[in-house]
This record gives sequence, C-alpha cells and structure tokens, in this order.
Amino acid sequence: MAEVDESKMADAAIAKEPEVLNLKMSEAFDWSDDDTVVRDAIWNNFMENNNHDTVKTEEAEKPFLDMSDADVRSYVEKNLKK
Repeated sequence: MAEVDESKMADAAIAKEPEVLNLKMSEAFDWSDDDTVVRDAIWNNFMENNNHDTVKTEEAEKPFLDMSDADVRSYVEKNLKK
C-alpha cells in the first residue's frame, strides 16, 4: 500500500474551501467597499449576534468550509449586505 503524503492532503482540504471566503468583501461583492476578508466578516457577524461567544461562533462558521461559493455568496447577500 502506498504511503500517504499528509502535506498534500492538507493542500487538498484547503483547496476545497470556497474561494470567496479568502477574498476581501470589496473584491467579492460590488456593493461593498469593506476591506475585511469574507471569512472574517462572517465571523464578526456571528460574534455580534451571539454575545461574542467564540465557541458558538466557531461551530456556526464550520459549515461554510464545505459550502459552494454560490451558497456563501447567497448567505452574505442575505445577512451582511447593508
């Protein structure tokens, strides 16, 4: 059996994350002039709405790692667009 290169597995896990999470809000959405990274904007939104509970925020943000770009964009449009 072939040996597994764990460094390549980590790269594969990172590669499957939605790309939009690593863009600045202003790069991802034409309606935003915010330089905050989308991932951080979502985190900040959860923190503001759950009494700054880091554990709850971490759990709430985990599903975004497996979402499609379209689903993340849809969430941001519905919840962060002001």
